[in-house]
Amino acid sequence: MKVNLFRKQGYREDTMNLSKVRIAIFVCLMLLLCACAGKPPNSSELTDKPVPESGSPIEQRIKLTLMIASTEDTNAKLEEELVSKHFADKYDITFKIWEAAHAEREIKTSVASGEALDLVMYWPGEMKNLVNGNLALDLTPYLEANNGEWKSSFLDGALNTGTYNGKVYAVPNTPVYPVLEVNKDILDQVGVDLPDGPISWDEFKNILSIIKEKAGIAPLGLQKDWASWTVRELFYSVWPDEQKLLAWSKGQIPFTDPTIVNVFNEVKELYDKEYVYPGKGALTTTLDQVNTAFQSGRIAIKADLNSLAKQSIKGSGLRNIEIISWPHMGTRTKVLGGYNGYMIPINAKHPEASVEVLKYLTSAEVLQHRVNSGVPVMVKGVTVDDPNFAEYSKDIGKIYKEQEILSLSPSIADYMGNNMPANFLFYGMDSLKELDQLRQEAIQHD
Repeated sequence: MKVNLFRKQGYREDTMNLSKVRIAIFVCLMLLLCACAGKPPNSSELTDKPVPESGSPIEQRIKLTLMIASTEDTNAKLEEELVSKHFADKYDITFKIWEAAHAEREIKTSVASGEALDLVMYWPGEMKNLVNGNLALDLTPYLEANNGEWKSSFLDGALNTGTYNGKVYAVPNTPVYPVLEVNKDILDQVGVDLPDGPISWDEFKNILSIIKEKAGIAPLGLQKDWASWTVRELFYSVWPDEQKLLAWSKGQIPFTDPTIVNVFNEVKELYDKEYVYPGKGALTTTLDQVNTAFQSGRIAIKADLNSLAKQSIKGSGLRNIEIISWPHMGTRTKVLGGYNGYMIPINAKHPEASVEVLKYLTSAEVLQHRVNSGVPVMVKGVTVDDPNFAEYSKDIGKIYKEQEILSLSPSIADYMGNNMPANFLFYGMDSLKELDQLRQEAIQHD
């Protein structure tokens, strides 16, 4: 049988060629898979890549939750907008509403639940409970980095208010204290002249009495969330000397002490005589209602914060307004106040990112907006061109440095902030006994 060797040879060549092609394809595929499975770029490689002009894809941005603005603080709401815009390509930021009465509870709850808040507005001088509870991040290393670049941007001594055991746990942005905005037109109509210098409690009550009698209005506008100021301010000024004040602030004097009982009775008189707008129902009055009444001349004196005074006066449309200090009871004429600022909870998931946002919020670039609205700030590098600016900051040097008794425990702070003076008006001494029980518990556990 004759065999065609050329056909066999051709078949083997075709088969070998096909096998080579298959091997080549396999090798290419393996090389491609290896390239795709290579190690991921490190963080420096990621940050070196250009950011698309339209913004980073949301999955590539770090998520942050900030609680830095209350609903009534227009400056803080503006800062939310500035932060959102400044970090739009870098961080995916969510904002929670800040409420003074619940701020500490929100921080504690977020740490306990693991649902971190990454940056919170808080009072540097009221950080004791958070520091003792290991709930706040130590900011000292960040402040001292780069030869203290961030630290040196604050006014001299400004960081002392947030320093505990030699470490900084909160930084200030603005000094804050209560003031009274007075509609001088109404006072002129009823023949009242404001005294020069600080106003005593008796002088204040007399002015309110004359306004109510001659103008026929409830003279004082005090929104419900700030009602506790009436007693808290007097807690400081009522004591005859520094030693008594210090003993009180440390919880060594009971809430049932006759001096404190008298303070509550004096404040109760403001409500009993319907000096506080609108008379009946004064304990539930909102800030919007107070603002409306002030604008329309239905109140003569409005309680406010120094940091909100310029915007309040501008919004009222009134032309003849004078800012005066809160009245005092006794010889001490300083004011209850402190500093607004920021802290970072201990469990913030991205502390470096939180610090970056915090540095921006405490920069002269951002805080210049507050200065422009009449608010004094705690950093260098801002400029002032408002001739009335001194009126909004005249009591900065008169803020009490002694700790407030509310800092003894969250329970006392919560009771005073949310229930006083209302509970005293309704329940009298029983409410002070409840408060004193909280005081005793606080000093036993201190």
